[in-house]
Amino acid sequence: MNSLGTDEITLKRDGEICFVCFNRPERNNTLKISTLKLLAKIVRGFMDDIETKVVIFHARGKHFSFGADLRDIQKQAAKNLPLIIRRRQMGFGAELLKSIQNIPQVTICALQGMAVGGAVAIASACDFRIGSSDCKVSYGEVKLGMPLMWQALPLCVQLVGPARAKKMIMSGQPENAKKLLDWGFLDEISDPEALQENTVKMAKLYTSLPPMAVQAIKKSINAYSSALDQAVMHMDTDQFLLLQNSKDAGEAFLAVTEKRPGIFTGD
Repeated sequence: MNSLGTDEITLKRDGEICFVCFNRPERNNTLKISTLKLLAKIVRGFMDDIETKVVIFHARGKHFSFGADLRDIQKQAAKNLPLIIRRRQMGFGAELLKSIQNIPQVTICALQGMAVGGAVAIASACDFRIGSSDCKVSYGEVKLGMPLMWQALPLCVQLVGPARAKKMIMSGQPENAKKLLDWGFLDEISDPEALQENTVKMAKLYTSLPPMAVQAIKKSINAYSSALDQAVMHMDTDQFLLLQNSKDAGEAFLAVTEKRPGIFTGD
Protein backbone atom coordinates (compact mmCIF):
# COMPACT_ATOMS: atom_id res chain seq x y z
CA MET A 1 0.00 0.00 0.00
CA ASN A 2 1.48 3.32 -1.08
CA SER A 3 0.91 6.33 1.18
CA LEU A 4 1.21 10.08 1.21
CA GLY A 5 1.42 11.49 4.72
CA THR A 6 0.37 14.94 5.96
CA ASP A 7 -0.21 16.45 9.39
CA GLU A 8 -3.97 16.66 8.98
CA ILE A 9 -4.99 14.11 6.34
CA THR A 10 -3.39 10.88 5.15
CA LEU A 11 -3.89 9.50 1.67
CA LYS A 12 -3.34 5.78 1.06
CA ARG A 13 -3.97 3.45 -1.86
CA ASP A 14 -4.67 -0.27 -1.80
CA GLY A 15 -5.11 -1.51 -5.34
CA GLU A 16 -8.18 0.19 -6.84
CA ILE A 17 -9.31 1.69 -3.50
CA CYS A 18 -8.00 4.99 -2.14
CA PHE A 19 -8.37 5.91 1.54
CA VAL A 20 -8.66 9.57 2.61
CA CYS A 21 -8.24 9.73 6.39
CA PHE A 22 -8.78 12.66 8.75
CA ASN A 23 -5.75 12.55 11.01
CA ARG A 24 -6.29 14.84 14.02
CA PRO A 25 -7.69 12.38 16.61
CA GLU A 26 -6.20 14.44 19.46
CA ARG A 27 -8.54 17.27 18.40
CA ASN A 28 -11.47 14.96 17.54
CA ASN A 29 -10.63 15.51 13.86
CA THR A 30 -12.01 19.04 13.94
CA LEU A 31 -11.80 20.81 10.60
CA LYS A 32 -9.50 23.80 10.28
CA ILE A 33 -9.50 25.93 7.13
CA SER A 34 -6.12 24.39 6.29
CA THR A 35 -7.67 20.92 6.60
CA LEU A 36 -10.47 21.82 4.19
CA LYS A 37 -8.03 23.32 1.68
CA LEU A 38 -5.90 20.19 1.82
CA LEU A 39 -9.00 18.03 1.37
CA ALA A 40 -10.02 20.10 -1.66
CA LYS A 41 -6.56 19.57 -3.21
CA ILE A 42 -6.80 15.82 -2.64
CA VAL A 43 -10.32 15.68 -4.09
CA ARG A 44 -9.29 17.54 -7.25
CA GLY A 45 -6.55 14.98 -7.76
CA PHE A 46 -9.10 12.22 -8.34
CA MET A 47 -10.29 13.90 -11.54
CA ASP A 48 -7.13 12.74 -13.32
CA ASP A 49 -6.85 9.41 -11.49
CA ILE A 50 -7.70 6.44 -13.73
CA GLU A 51 -6.41 3.77 -11.33
CA THR A 52 -8.79 4.40 -8.44
CA LYS A 53 -12.34 3.02 -8.65
CA VAL A 54 -13.51 3.76 -5.10
CA VAL A 55 -12.58 6.52 -2.63
CA ILE A 56 -13.18 5.88 1.08
CA PHE A 57 -13.33 8.82 3.50
CA HIS A 58 -12.69 7.83 7.11
CA ALA A 59 -11.00 9.09 10.29
CA ARG A 60 -8.57 8.00 12.98
CA GLY A 61 -9.60 7.92 16.59
CA LYS A 62 -12.83 7.63 18.55
CA HIS A 63 -14.81 10.14 16.46
CA PHE A 64 -15.19 10.83 12.75
CA SER A 65 -15.12 14.60 13.30
CA PHE A 66 -16.56 17.24 15.62
CA GLY A 67 -16.87 19.61 12.65
CA ALA A 68 -15.44 23.12 12.54
CA ASP A 69 -12.49 23.91 14.80
CA LEU A 70 -13.87 26.69 17.02
CA ARG A 71 -10.38 27.97 17.86
CA ASP A 72 -9.68 28.33 14.16
CA ILE A 73 -12.97 30.22 13.71
CA GLN A 74 -12.01 32.63 16.50
CA LYS A 75 -8.62 33.28 14.88
CA GLN A 76 -10.27 34.05 11.56
CA ALA A 77 -12.85 36.37 13.18
CA ALA A 78 -10.07 38.30 14.94
CA LYS A 79 -8.61 39.30 11.55
CA ASN A 80 -11.62 41.57 10.86
CA LEU A 81 -11.39 40.98 7.13
CA PRO A 82 -13.56 43.05 4.74
CA LEU A 83 -17.01 41.62 4.06
CA ILE A 84 -16.21 41.01 0.39
CA ILE A 85 -13.29 38.78 1.38
CA ARG A 86 -15.25 36.94 4.09
CA ARG A 87 -18.08 36.23 1.63
CA ARG A 88 -15.65 34.71 -0.86
CA GLN A 89 -14.01 32.62 1.85
CA MET A 90 -17.39 31.42 3.14
CA GLY A 91 -18.21 30.12 -0.34
CA PHE A 92 -15.32 27.67 -0.20
CA GLY A 93 -17.28 24.99 1.66
CA ALA A 94 -19.95 24.76 -1.05
CA GLU A 95 -17.23 24.42 -3.68
CA LEU A 96 -15.64 21.62 -1.64
CA LEU A 97 -18.90 19.68 -1.33
CA LYS A 98 -19.56 20.07 -5.04
CA SER A 99 -16.06 18.78 -5.76
CA ILE A 100 -16.70 15.71 -3.59
CA GLN A 101 -20.00 15.08 -5.38
CA ASN A 102 -18.22 15.42 -8.72
CA ILE A 103 -15.47 12.88 -7.94
CA PRO A 104 -15.90 10.42 -10.86
CA GLN A 105 -15.18 7.40 -8.67
CA VAL A 106 -17.62 5.87 -6.20
CA THR A 107 -17.27 7.52 -2.78
CA ILE A 108 -17.99 5.90 0.59
CA CYS A 109 -17.83 7.58 3.99
CA ALA A 110 -17.20 5.47 7.11
CA LEU A 111 -18.49 7.07 10.30
CA GLN A 112 -17.64 6.22 13.91
CA GLY A 113 -18.39 8.05 17.14
CA MET A 114 -19.65 11.59 16.56
CA ALA A 115 -19.93 13.40 13.24
CA VAL A 116 -20.94 17.06 13.58
CA GLY A 117 -21.72 20.00 11.29
CA GLY A 118 -19.34 20.33 8.35
CA ALA A 119 -18.20 16.73 8.82
CA VAL A 120 -21.79 15.57 8.32
CA ALA A 121 -22.00 17.76 5.21
CA ILE A 122 -18.90 16.03 3.82
CA ALA A 123 -20.42 12.62 4.54
CA SER A 124 -23.68 13.61 2.84
CA ALA A 125 -21.79 14.59 -0.33
CA CYS A 126 -20.50 11.01 -0.71
CA ASP A 127 -22.37 8.33 -2.64
CA PHE A 128 -22.72 5.98 0.33
CA ARG A 129 -22.37 6.09 4.12
CA ILE A 130 -21.63 3.20 6.47
CA GLY A 131 -21.69 3.84 10.20
CA SER A 132 -20.54 1.96 13.26
CA SER A 133 -23.41 0.90 15.49
CA ASP A 134 -22.32 3.50 18.07
CA CYS A 135 -22.09 6.44 15.67
CA LYS A 136 -24.17 9.59 15.98
CA VAL A 137 -24.72 12.48 13.58
CA SER A 138 -25.56 16.08 14.47
CA TYR A 139 -25.93 19.27 12.46
CA GLY A 140 -24.74 21.55 15.25
CA GLU A 141 -24.79 24.94 13.49
CA VAL A 142 -28.13 25.97 14.98
CA LYS A 143 -26.62 25.72 18.48
CA LEU A 144 -24.17 28.46 17.43
CA GLY A 145 -27.03 30.60 16.14
CA MET A 146 -26.18 29.79 12.52
CA PRO A 147 -27.99 28.18 9.58
CA LEU A 148 -26.50 25.19 7.79
CA MET A 149 -24.17 26.45 5.08
CA TRP A 150 -22.02 25.00 2.24
CA GLN A 151 -25.23 24.36 0.25
CA ALA A 152 -25.44 21.14 2.27
CA LEU A 153 -29.15 21.40 3.08
CA PRO A 154 -30.41 19.81 -0.17
CA LEU A 155 -28.08 16.83 0.35
CA CYS A 156 -29.73 16.11 3.70
CA VAL A 157 -33.24 16.56 2.29
CA GLN A 158 -32.46 14.18 -0.58
CA LEU A 159 -31.34 11.51 1.87
CA VAL A 160 -33.97 11.71 4.63
CA GLY A 161 -36.84 13.85 3.29
CA PRO A 162 -38.08 17.32 4.32
CA ALA A 163 -39.56 16.64 7.79
CA ARG A 164 -36.61 14.60 9.03
CA ALA A 165 -34.16 17.09 7.54
CA LYS A 166 -35.94 19.85 9.47
CA LYS A 167 -35.64 17.84 12.68
CA MET A 168 -31.95 17.14 12.16
CA ILE A 169 -30.92 20.63 11.05
CA MET A 170 -33.32 22.79 13.10
CA SER A 171 -32.82 20.94 16.41
CA GLY A 172 -29.14 20.08 16.13
CA GLN A 173 -29.83 16.98 18.21
CA PRO A 174 -27.65 13.90 17.63
CA GLU A 175 -29.37 11.00 15.85
CA ASN A 176 -28.21 7.42 16.45
CA ALA A 177 -27.14 4.84 13.89
CA LYS A 178 -30.38 2.82 13.97
CA LYS A 179 -32.51 5.88 13.25
CA LEU A 180 -30.07 7.12 10.59
CA LEU A 181 -30.31 3.74 8.83
CA ASP A 182 -34.12 3.74 9.02
CA TRP A 183 -34.24 7.28 7.67
CA GLY A 184 -31.87 6.59 4.77
CA PHE A 185 -28.92 8.70 5.86
CA LEU A 186 -26.84 5.57 6.44
CA ASP A 187 -26.76 2.75 3.91
CA GLU A 188 -25.37 0.16 6.32
CA ILE A 189 -24.47 -0.30 10.00
CA SER A 190 -21.41 -2.20 11.14
CA ASP A 191 -20.04 -3.46 14.43
CA PRO A 192 -17.40 -0.89 15.44
CA GLU A 193 -14.51 -3.36 15.26
CA ALA A 194 -15.53 -4.44 11.73
CA LEU A 195 -16.18 -0.98 10.30
CA GLN A 196 -13.11 -0.86 8.07
CA GLU A 197 -13.57 -4.43 6.91
CA ASN A 198 -17.21 -3.86 5.98
CA THR A 199 -16.41 -0.55 4.28
CA VAL A 200 -13.82 -2.28 2.10
CA LYS A 201 -16.34 -5.04 1.38
CA MET A 202 -18.80 -2.42 0.14
CA ALA A 203 -16.05 -0.82 -1.95
CA LYS A 204 -15.09 -4.11 -3.58
CA LEU A 205 -18.58 -4.50 -5.01
CA TYR A 206 -17.91 -1.40 -7.13
CA THR A 207 -14.29 -2.22 -7.97
CA SER A 208 -15.63 -5.43 -9.54
CA LEU A 209 -17.84 -3.53 -12.01
CA PRO A 210 -17.02 -1.72 -15.29
CA PRO A 211 -15.87 1.73 -14.10
CA MET A 212 -17.12 3.77 -17.06
CA ALA A 213 -20.67 2.43 -16.65
CA VAL A 214 -20.65 2.96 -12.89
CA GLN A 215 -19.32 6.51 -13.22
CA ALA A 216 -21.79 7.42 -15.98
CA ILE A 217 -24.70 6.22 -13.83
CA LYS A 218 -23.42 8.16 -10.83
CA LYS A 219 -23.11 11.35 -12.86
CA SER A 220 -26.64 11.06 -14.25
CA ILE A 221 -28.24 10.37 -10.86
CA ASN A 222 -26.36 13.30 -9.28
CA ALA A 223 -27.44 15.61 -12.11
CA TYR A 224 -31.09 14.58 -11.76
CA SER A 225 -31.30 14.72 -7.96
CA SER A 226 -29.45 18.04 -7.57
CA ALA A 227 -30.81 19.91 -10.60
CA LEU A 228 -32.30 22.76 -8.53
CA ASP A 229 -29.70 22.94 -5.75
CA GLN A 230 -27.74 25.90 -7.11
CA ALA A 231 -30.86 27.90 -7.94
CA VAL A 232 -32.37 27.46 -4.48
CA MET A 233 -29.31 27.57 -2.23
CA HIS A 234 -27.21 30.37 -3.75
CA MET A 235 -27.94 32.68 -0.80
CA ASP A 236 -27.02 30.42 2.12
CA THR A 237 -23.63 32.15 2.49
CA ASP A 238 -25.39 35.51 2.84
CA GLN A 239 -27.77 34.09 5.45
CA PHE A 240 -24.76 32.88 7.42
CA LEU A 241 -22.99 36.25 7.22
CA LEU A 242 -26.15 38.06 8.33
CA LEU A 243 -26.71 35.85 11.37
CA GLN A 244 -23.00 35.71 12.24
CA ASN A 245 -23.21 39.28 13.55
CA SER A 246 -26.43 38.82 15.51
CA LYS A 247 -26.52 39.08 19.30
CA ASP A 248 -27.99 35.58 19.49
CA ALA A 249 -25.02 34.15 17.57
CA GLY A 250 -22.60 35.84 19.96
CA GLU A 251 -24.52 34.49 22.96
CA ALA A 252 -24.71 31.01 21.40
CA PHE A 253 -20.95 30.91 20.84
CA LEU A 254 -20.28 31.94 24.45
CA ALA A 255 -22.83 29.44 25.77
CA VAL A 256 -21.17 26.58 23.88
CA THR A 257 -17.63 27.52 24.90
CA GLU A 258 -18.71 28.09 28.52
CA LYS A 259 -20.85 24.91 28.52
CA ARG A 260 -24.03 26.58 29.72
CA PRO A 261 -27.55 27.14 28.35
CA GLY A 262 -27.88 30.14 26.07
CA ILE A 263 -30.29 33.05 26.60
CA PHE A 264 -31.69 34.08 23.23
CA THR A 265 -33.79 37.13 22.36
CA GLY A 266 -34.24 36.86 18.58
CA ASP A 267 -31.91 39.84 18.04
